Amino acid sequence: MILYHRTLVSLARGIVKEGFGDEKWRFGDDENTGQMLSAEGVWLTDRPVDLEDGPPGAAVLEVEIDLDEESLTGFEIHGVLEGVRLFVVPAATVNPRSRIRIAAVDARSSWFHERVDRGRNRGAVATP
Repeated sequence: MILYHRTLVSLARGIVKEGFGDEKWRFGDDENTGQMLSAEGVWLTDRPVDLEDGPPGAAVLEVEIDLDEESLTGFEIHGVLEGVRLFVVPAATVNPRSRIRIAAVDARSSWFHERVDRGRNRGAVATP
């Protein structure tokens, strides 16, 4: 299954090399219980989300995870994003079962994207 994670450009390479760490997420009050909805793990979505909809950062990581949809349903957070499936999965579950790559970097965010594009224009393969 392919999932996506938005992060800061400065963190993207480290995640690709060393894997994810768990983060604490707060999503507001649950509509049914009125309790604060929170989770700890890695924020993953079934499609890339805009800067306004997900965690801060201009880099989008593609996470090819060796888990089926049924295994992920217990980690799904409902009602946070419209039209997007959101999962918060423990890093200990994600890291040994995934291959991570930088899928995109918003060109408006930094010098990073400019450098990659210049390398491509010269016929060289630039790596993030």
